[in-house]
Amino acid sequence: MHKGLFTLAAALLIGTAQAQGGILKLPLINDPIMNPIIAPDLGSVLINKVIFSGLVRPDEKLLPEPDLAKSWTITNGGLVYTFLLRGDVKWHDGQPFTAADVVFTFKNAIDPKSGSRLVSDFSSIKDVVAVNPTTVKFVLSRPFAPFLTLLGHNAGILPKHLLDGKPLNDAAAFNRMMPIGTGPFKVMRVVPGASITMVANPDYYGNKPKLAGMVFKVVPDINAQVAQLKSGELDWVNVEPNNLAAIQNDPNLTLKQANAVQHFLVFFNQKNPLFAPAKVRQAMQYAVNRKAIIAGVLKGYADYPTGTLPTALKSYYDTSIKPIEYDPARAQQLLAEAGWKPGSQGQLVNAKNEPFKFTLIVDRGNPTREQAALAVQQDLKKIGMDVTLQPLEFATLVRDYLIPGKYDANLIWWTTPPDPDQYSYYFTGQDNNNAFYSNPKADALLKRGRETADVKLRQGIYNSFQRLEMTDPPVLVLYYPKELQAIRKNLTGVPDLGIRDALRHSEDFQLK
Repeated sequence: MHKGLFTLAAALLIGTAQAQGGILKLPLINDPIMNPIIAPDLGSVLINKVIFSGLVRPDEKLLPEPDLAKSWTITNGGLVYTFLLRGDVKWHDGQPFTAADVVFTFKNAIDPKSGSRLVSDFSSIKDVVAVNPTTVKFVLSRPFAPFLTLLGHNAGILPKHLLDGKPLNDAAAFNRMMPIGTGPFKVMRVVPGASITMVANPDYYGNKPKLAGMVFKVVPDINAQVAQLKSGELDWVNVEPNNLAAIQNDPNLTLKQANAVQHFLVFFNQKNPLFAPAKVRQAMQYAVNRKAIIAGVLKGYADYPTGTLPTALKSYYDTSIKPIEYDPARAQQLLAEAGWKPGSQGQLVNAKNEPFKFTLIVDRGNPTREQAALAVQQDLKKIGMDVTLQPLEFATLVRDYLIPGKYDANLIWWTTPPDPDQYSYYFTGQDNNNAFYSNPKADALLKRGRETADVKLRQGIYNSFQRLEMTDPPVLVLYYPKELQAIRKNLTGVPDLGIRDALRHSEDFQLK
């Protein structure tokens, strides 16, 4: 640990009443934006779970349980949600939390001009009103089945008294250096590119935090994270399968598996004419040997995919769909039907003798994703595509390439809410639809799915969506991974959840 950071951590440990709980050290792969409404990346999401509470949070069955809201009622056919808020909550600066903060947060969340990354998630909100300081009412324009689930996913509440009157993206001091939330830990010091040090919030409204503090360290490289885990500089690292040999016999560590609601994928930018035809994207499904990637790169710690809804969504995943298997001959047949045939050198060309040529980007520092990208590149080259692989720093990849849509193809992942709703990811024009996928039938199904409360009817809708993805795939789904958590054995109180959801219960963590 950096000397200054160690000194600060030691001071926290000595000067805090909960010192016996220790200081938990976790890695991030990038400097975070500490504002849950505008945060676009994994590092930001993780730390924001600790700083900013939501109205609800997921319990160990991933069902919504009260958090800032004590209770709620649903009326008017699912169009009105009324939340009774806790009256004992303070912001980290001591100011009282009220319904006005909830109204402010969601007015911004549904406003594209605010910089919100949650517009698609909450587009059904027609109005949000503070009935009184401890009661807030949401009026929806249409029934919205995943509403409670999404409230507990990434929708942390922001302080109106600090952020009102200016675009959220302009609040640089708040977003990067001194965020103010209501969560169990509050930021004490930020060293850009190095660490964020947090101290237990003595005024936290729930169970008093058992840890003295937390330190999130910026460590982009997964192998460096594992080395720091083994040396004691980190306490919890989500590892990759090729890291297992280094930690399996470590007496200080335990390994847990979590069924994360994730799909790892390749975005093909459908603004690029290469990828606009459905047959081209369908051919990709046959061209890439995903079983080999799962066996060789993932060491079997992943499920074979049939679409964008992962197996973790057990009640919605359609097991009757036959997955697309590796079949390069079928891939070439589909590409020929789309106008791409082998030229004199074996390279795919169109009628104008132009090559099928593009760049595949991937984040640098994670061998699993880098090796999977290499496997995709090699498989596509076998059928005649000219594919250049370009590793980038994760923050650069997201900020400069993915979000503005300035890329050809991108190997990345989605961690979605514990609900089958994928409207914000694959509905035409939505803010997280980074592949720019557009299919009127898919749009109709995704719209019906989020407006249908009946579970059996929703299952049918999403089964139809999964079948549609077999012929018009929005992306190339590579696998559904198992989340492999390497945790120090003296860390207790961690619920049996993926790290994102577990961090919403960080007040119960303890290092003994």
